[in-house]
Amino acid sequence: MRTASDLAGRFAPSPSVPLRRWRSGTMQMLDTVVTPGTAANVAVSLAVTALLIPLIPNRVLAAAAGFAASSILRG
Repeated sequence: MRTASDLAGRFAPSPSVPLRRWRSGTMQMLDTVVTPGTAANVAVSLAVTALLIPLIPNRVLAAAAGFAASSILRG
């Protein structure tokens, strides 16, 4: 009986990857950046707001970029 259990364990499908668990380090970081309330999200929000958006010469494009960044980073 024990041999049958061992064989069943070897051929059983592996459990699926749970949500919010990425194998890739890049995807883990991206998930942390776009998750509201995390330290990485706050850091990226401040960096985009303070460093990147003021460099856009057109005010309309800067406003649109700010709105898009806010929508993405705030969830």
